[in-house]
Amino acid sequence: MKQFLLFSCLLISSLAMSQALYEEGFEDFTAGDYVSDSPVWITWTNGQEGTNGDAQISDEQAHTGANSLHIYAGSAAGGPMDVVLLAGLEEGVYDASMWMYVPDGSSAYYNVQEDMSPGVGWAFEATFAFTGDMQVVMDGATVGTGSFPLDTWFQVSHMLDLDNDVITMTIDGTEVGTWTFDSSFGGVNFYGMGDGATVGNYFVDDIAVTAPTQIEEPLNELAFTFGPNPAVNFINLKGQPDQAWVRIHALNGQLVHEELVTNMSRGQVIEFNLNEGIYFLEVNAGNQRSTQRLVVHH
Repeated sequence: MKQFLLFSCLLISSLAMSQALYEEGFEDFTAGDYVSDSPVWITWTNGQEGTNGDAQISDEQAHTGANSLHIYAGSAAGGPMDVVLLAGLEEGVYDASMWMYVPDGSSAYYNVQEDMSPGVGWAFEATFAFTGDMQVVMDGATVGTGSFPLDTWFQVSHMLDLDNDVITMTIDGTEVGTWTFDSSFGGVNFYGMGDGATVGNYFVDDIAVTAPTQIEEPLNELAFTFGPNPAVNFINLKGQPDQAWVRIHALNGQLVHEELVTNMSRGQVIEFNLNEGIYFLEVNAGNQRSTQRLVVHH
């Protein structure tokens, strides 16, 4: 049985009336309050509530209103502050976004957990360096890179398609990565950590998780065939319609090949240079999408 969405249970009475599942601007708190006072926030370790392992509301910076959540580390090595925003998203399509502020000379870090119990499964982690560069790492591989402005508020969005195992991350509307995401979105861990070279110190505000009230064009299966499989350095792809996007993902979710094909009905050769292993071949055309397993063997 799918786990019931925690946000909808705690914070809204009817999803049909609004697409907002969770919104938090920290205006119902008072500066100095601990965020674990909210039922959807916990400390990574039980018993750390109200201690230096918890995070406090601050009026030093705010994207809107007067308050935000201040996350910082005691040293460049990280910690002890370590809090988790619970989500429990297992199926559906969502936009999970927040605004961040990283002061000049500081850095920031958060990770996404696969389960609402911290440490059970790690999904990915995002690091924001003092240089203004950021990267997203999943299973040891970089799946997204980008830049962000220092000393100003910027928006980080995660577009989650949990039904089709895809996530797209953007900063101020600019994509930093799209990758295969085949787990649940258990929660976001805001750990007092930075880039490892500078002390982590940042603010978070206006967190929102939304879901569309209706999907105008539901995704349909796209039928295609390809071969050889196993392949060495190419496949011949055939299906309908003529034009489609072809993407190949590694098992860790990293996008390793992408191209637009325009003659798929007659058969189109896709050339690549990949290491031996198992991959996912995705073909996407409008509201049609399908994924099959591809084996590369030299």
